[in-house]
Formats: sequence, C-alpha cells, structure tokens
Amino acid sequence: MRRLRVAGLFAILLVGCGIPVDSGPEIFDLELVIPSEEDAPVFGDLVAMSMYFVRDETLVQVTRDLPSPPDPERILASLFDGVTEPEVRANLRTSIPPGTRVISVSAEEPLLRVDLSGEFAAVGGEEEVLAVSQIVLTATSIEGIESVAFELDGVPTAVPLPDGALSVDPVGADDYAALIAP
Repeated sequence: MRRLRVAGLFAILLVGCGIPVDSGPEIFDLELVIPSEEDAPVFGDLVAMSMYFVRDETLVQVTRDLPSPPDPERILASLFDGVTEPEVRANLRTSIPPGTRVISVSAEEPLLRVDLSGEFAAVGGEEEVLAVSQIVLTATSIEGIESVAFELDGVPTAVPLPDGALSVDPVGADDYAALIAP
C-alpha cells in the first residue's frame, strides 16, 4: 500500500510539474555561422621564461609561458604574483614579501634597473638574500640582461649577497649561483 502511495505521489508530481507534452518532434531552422579569421580572437605567441622560487632554502628554476615578446616588466610581474597551485604542490614558495610591487623597470642592456615598493624592505636576513636572488636570477634569464640594480621607492639601495656583504653595485647571476638547487 505504501508503494502505491509513493508511486501515485510521483505520478502527480511528474504530471503537475508543468512540462508540456508535444505531439511530435519540432523542426528548428538553425543557421551555422563560422567566424572568419578576422573575427577570431588574437592570442600572441607564448614564450617559455625561467623564474626562480624557493624550496628548502635553495632556488629552483621553473618555466612559465608568457606572452611574446618577453618583456622584463611582465616577467617580473609574473614572479611577483607568487607561486601557482602546481608550484605550491611542488613545495615551492617565494621570499618576496607580500604586497611588494614593481614600480618601474628600465633596461639599459646589459643592466636592468628595478624600482621596488617600500614593502620589499619588510624582508630581512636569509629571506632577503633569497628574495633578491629570485629577482636577479629571473631577470638575468632574460636575453641581454646580465646584471640588476635595485631601487626602493626611487632611491638606489644596497642588496645583500649570500656571504652577508652588501653590494651597492649591480649584481648578477654569478653572485647568487651558489643558492641554486643542484
């Protein structure tokens, strides 16, 4: 008896749900429009760029696909965006302090001048060495760039080297090569 009530309730719900019943199939006239090449969205070519992130207090090179041609400002912006979900799963992190922005980048090959926001000053000690090395190694992976000069809010600043010394001169990949994971 209970099954009969459930079946009856189901039938009432099905009939009363407002779905009209057609007497037969209905023919629709559809027009297929194939967009021309001019209408297609334009996506630039991608180029694989090297970036460096931290794992176990060493630097690990990763590759990200960025729009071509490689632009130092775009590359550093991607680095400053931090690690992606797959990179987090690979136990990578960044030492660049949250909120740090690239104010300006100017390339005077072989030198790249990078002006960072004051938030960068929040990092210190070994984390600062790692953060600077992330920037230097990423920047010097750009064709034609061999060294990086740093500024904080428009003022030239010294950066730490792995041995603890400070450099007011531009720094290059060789200065931080010892921090790259084998």
